[in-house]
Amino acid sequence: MLQTEPAPETALPKPALLGGSLKAFREDPLTFMNELHRKHGDYARFRLGPKSFYAIFHPDMLKEAMVTKSEDFCKAGAFDEIKRLTGEGLVLSDGEHHDRQRRMIQPKFTRGHIQRYAEQMGDSTRSLSKDWTDGQERDLTRDLFRITFDIMTRTLFSYDSTTRLEQIEKAFDSINRIATEKIRALIRVPLLIPTKQNREYTAALGTLNDIVYGIIEERRARKGGERQDLLSVLMEAVDESDQSVMSDQQIRDEVLTMFLAGHETTAYTLAWAFDFIMRRPDVEEKLVDEWSRVLNGALPAAEHYPKLIYTQNVIWETLRMRPVGYITGRTAIRDTRLGSLELRRGESLMISPYPLHMSPRYFAEPETFRPERFENDFVRTLPLMAYFPFGAGPRSCIGNHFAMLEMVILLAEIGQHYILRHTPGHPPVVPEALLTLAPQGGIRVTVKRRLS
Repeated sequence: MLQTEPAPETALPKPALLGGSLKAFREDPLTFMNELHRKHGDYARFRLGPKSFYAIFHPDMLKEAMVTKSEDFCKAGAFDEIKRLTGEGLVLSDGEHHDRQRRMIQPKFTRGHIQRYAEQMGDSTRSLSKDWTDGQERDLTRDLFRITFDIMTRTLFSYDSTTRLEQIEKAFDSINRIATEKIRALIRVPLLIPTKQNREYTAALGTLNDIVYGIIEERRARKGGERQDLLSVLMEAVDESDQSVMSDQQIRDEVLTMFLAGHETTAYTLAWAFDFIMRRPDVEEKLVDEWSRVLNGALPAAEHYPKLIYTQNVIWETLRMRPVGYITGRTAIRDTRLGSLELRRGESLMISPYPLHMSPRYFAEPETFRPERFENDFVRTLPLMAYFPFGAGPRSCIGNHFAMLEMVILLAEIGQHYILRHTPGHPPVVPEALLTLAPQGGIRVTVKRRLS
């Protein structure tokens, strides 16, 4: 039987008769999950409104749920609301459909294939940051969103984002906010009922559908060509088992999944990274030394990535302390067991990397931002599921190489040219748990060009 050390007393509020722990979860899901772990150890049962969940915290149990017994679970459950956006894309699809899509797409998402997009990542970053001026105050979070959005539109579609940027951004903002509210609500109003919120949600989905289907239609009409973007990868992917290709609906679902997984999460991770760096002059000094030695002002490229070790470690440490994919779920599709926990068909899990990432059992001084901890293949010394910012098993993030390459290039390109500081009087930046983990209120900075 799996065991953990006795947990100290915690400040979890007593569950309410009607809502269970919904209020505490809605107010701060990170603290809620962390306190469950501290109080209960390996796993805990709790209720959000009428629905009960098990939270699991032991690496061996997580390994069973996500790797060795992954076929006992589907991803259906509390997060189905997101499927209105992503449809049957890889993040939320299940069963044979998920296996088929992954089989078709996985071969094109190797580290070597992804490196071809490095030039676009660097070009977008330099183009959209080159006009920053000394003393200027900027909304860093929004700037990072614009850069990662530009990268996604160009690597996905070879598409000039400027013509549709505001339209797509507004639609994504609406969907993010409303989907989060619906996921946390005690009672969800069906989308068929034309409330103001539902009308906004439906209109935003319609906007994205019109744009994406329009681009797919335009590409099919052109036929041929030598585009090497991700849309071409999806359109040319073939299931080797029956030589079938993706329908427009399947391509749409994967495109919007990539947007959600590859645009917002990257921007927020970088915002958190800059926030930590600005508060740690010693970390910034090491980064500047590395950028000077490896890049010397050059645009970061794929060949620089293996040499930017400390930059990578800053990202890994950021993902430890602020895992933007902070929570996911699983539902048992058959009776099964995780460690000593017996699960019946239909019972649900809630899984968060945060309590393990912040556990002193696996990370010394877990509240301290210390990129050096990731030196010397540190992760290999941990139990498999003590650190899992990109998930694990057959549902691990297919775009992890893309994301790491992109984040290292953006961080190095901006950081080697600009000194960023929080604007005077800037409050501490705290996490806001939306669909992903966002800096609440954004991060505002004052810019100063770094002398070479």
